[in-house]
Amino acid sequence: MNTATRALWNPIVAKEYRTRMRTWRSPLAITIYIVLLGGIGWAVFAALIVTTGFGQGPGILGQELFTFLILFQVALLAFITPALTAGAISGERERQTLDLLFVTPIAPFSIIWGKLLASMSFVALLLIISVPIFSLVFLFGGVDLYQIVSAFLVTAVTAMTLGFVGVAFSTVMRRTLAATVASYGAAFVLLAGTLLWGAVFPTEVDASVTTLPAPPAITLVSPVIPLLTIATNVPVTGYGVRYKNVNPNGGPGILSSSGGGAQYCMASPNGGVMCQSGVATKPGFLQSGSATAIQTGLFQGWQYWQANVVMQLVISLAALLFSALMLPPVRRFHFRGRRAPAPQAA
Repeated sequence: MNTATRALWNPIVAKEYRTRMRTWRSPLAITIYIVLLGGIGWAVFAALIVTTGFGQGPGILGQELFTFLILFQVALLAFITPALTAGAISGERERQTLDLLFVTPIAPFSIIWGKLLASMSFVALLLIISVPIFSLVFLFGGVDLYQIVSAFLVTAVTAMTLGFVGVAFSTVMRRTLAATVASYGAAFVLLAGTLLWGAVFPTEVDASVTTLPAPPAITLVSPVIPLLTIATNVPVTGYGVRYKNVNPNGGPGILSSSGGGAQYCMASPNGGVMCQSGVATKPGFLQSGSATAIQTGLFQGWQYWQANVVMQLVISLAALLFSALMLPPVRRFHFRGRRAPAPQAA
């Protein structure tokens, strides 16, 4: 075997593949995954038909169905992936087999890589077997191949990031239960916490801006906004943005309504003030480039999903390097160092 083959297929990968796929848990997990994904698709489609009837075009139905399916798939993988990787190293430590792996010719990084590759291969299998369900969206229209490929790429990178973070916690923690809890906590922070950050700490912009403002860059770690942008082909407006220099007397600017909505007021030709209510953002933003591209900020000109993929890859790389540094028997960093015993007098 050459170096590349040994990196992709080492004894750890072979062992994990055999033990994972020879048990009843993997077929059961695959069956439950497909039943849940197909069931939510059928339930959403039936609800859309009951709510709107056939008055909407099939393209709108296909777009809404695709939106619900892709978001539900991310939620499912957010529950599955940490469970697959949180016990990768801590489980070996609890079974007292980790020291046996250290005395083999397998390098510590190869141990981590083998565990990750086996777990992520199972996640990739789940994504592949879900393709027939998503292909039904083409029967309605409204969604093209580019949108599906982009959405699956964001979903795969999100699952990979959660897997890498789970292995990092499994490496540094001695118990699988603690690593699992920490992995699910990190998944909540990455997927929901960063999304809530934009609502609690939005970007402040002047009310007179003519370019669609972008939410804080940290919110792009969550795949929710990028997936919504992919599915709807509509730019994100009103999220993660707070307008300043607002005229409280009804002059030009953004006004908050008593009902929690917003309205935009501008000067009228006869000297009065015209207000448009029911809008969350200032109308008439100037768009540059693609309508769904980020117009301002660190990732100006990028698509939302491109920024999300880059940020998650950075997190994955950091988690992988952290795991590689912490796994060797002689750790390079010590969080809880033990004081050496004092020498006893002869």
